[in-house]
Amino acid sequence: MIRKATILLILAGLALAAPAGAYFESTPVSARSRAMGESFTAVPDAAFAVFQNAAWLADVPNGEMAASYVRPFGLSFSDFYAASAALPLQGSFGNLGVGVSHFKVATGDTTLLSETRVTLGQGFQLFSDYHSRICVGWALNLYSAEAGQSVSGFEPGSDTAIGVDAGLTMVLHKRTRAGVQVHNLNNPTIGFDGQELPRALVAGIAYEPYDGVLTTFEFDNTLGREVRYHGGLEMAIIDGFTLRAGVVTDPNRLTGGFGYRKGPVGVDYGFSTGGGTLSSTHQFGVRLAWGGEAP
Repeated sequence: MIRKATILLILAGLALAAPAGAYFESTPVSARSRAMGESFTAVPDAAFAVFQNAAWLADVPNGEMAASYVRPFGLSFSDFYAASAALPLQGSFGNLGVGVSHFKVATGDTTLLSETRVTLGQGFQLFSDYHSRICVGWALNLYSAEAGQSVSGFEPGSDTAIGVDAGLTMVLHKRTRAGVQVHNLNNPTIGFDGQELPRALVAGIAYEPYDGVLTTFEFDNTLGREVRYHGGLEMAIIDGFTLRAGVVTDPNRLTGGFGYRKGPVGVDYGFSTGGGTLSSTHQFGVRLAWGGEAP
């Protein structure tokens, strides 16, 4: 009971220190994204596109799936899992993406908070020529949250909500990519007190100066918060092995990691510093492609 009460007090302090609307806070679903300064909107990543920018689903030549696990800031009482897949369709129907993520705060056998997000998305090509390509996408998110009993005996219960995302991507002269994502544009609310889920406009640009080198920069404008900036770099060292690094603001953090691909199978690792008194975060991921190799 002492341990449970201590954890509850810690969580209460974190909740008070966080902005309003603490449900479904932004956590990178991809270890690759975390390693590159938590950048994602302008960086093609087929398997996680349904979460990061559904418009990139239009650029899926083969099927690909991925999963990741992270314990945010190394806190032993929290776990975050994510899994998603990109599924090419025949004809002019674009490509589909499906995903699920789950965040849990628990002590022993007692779950204090459980958040599950199930996402379905689709990406389409609008325009394409020899030098450029424009794609759009949408994603429908089903949010489900359940909070455990508080120390005062209050039962918050559970609730669900539906959020809509929209995305746009552009490829210019093959080496320059731009992406824009609007997250929860329908302003969904959840919980007995109607907390607004985070609404954000994320936009970025990625440039490939040389084969095997990718740089990216983006900003994240979440409603009611300071604008955050992300910068990342990915560089191929040897065939199949890439190193990654990046920076994030508010709070200022450094990130890094690597990826390795062998045929249709891949593994990813990403870390980010705590940005203050919190410990570093380590994220791990696996990938599998079919109908061709992962890019």
